[in-house]
Amino acid sequence: MDKDFVIQLLKTLPHLMYKLFHDLKKIESADTELRLNKTQKKTLLILYTENNSSMTQICRMMNMEKGSFSSVVDGLINKNLVLRERDEKDRRKVHIHLTDKGSSLVENEIENIRIRLEDKLDILSPEDLKQFIWAIEVLNDITNKLQG
Repeated sequence: MDKDFVIQLLKTLPHLMYKLFHDLKKIESADTELRLNKTQKKTLLILYTENNSSMTQICRMMNMEKGSFSSVVDGLINKNLVLRERDEKDRRKVHIHLTDKGSSLVENEIENIRIRLEDKLDILSPEDLKQFIWAIEVLNDITNKLQG
């Protein structure tokens, strides 16, 4: 693995995320009390895929310190989107998970993203789309192997 590969990796992944998601409608609700910042939105999406994870696990995924992340969780708790619970076996561990309201909000957002991605990826040929989906599946498999 050479320097050029590392540079390509550092450039490609963020660029791909930007190209796919920069203009997608963000998680929003008609309820003005549910206005969420980017960190709260990202937290909800991660919790949807990693439900009932520990604060430590989510902090790692978010690349945040526990103290900073606690205020994010507090804001989501105040909006009834997540719950925080102590682990019954180890009281030092804290788990957070989505409420029904939080799950519903994220499910609506995922459907919105699916529709918009479908439109955005429509420019790809069927073969390019197949390769793209395959590449994402490979990246997912590799990511799972790297988690340690």
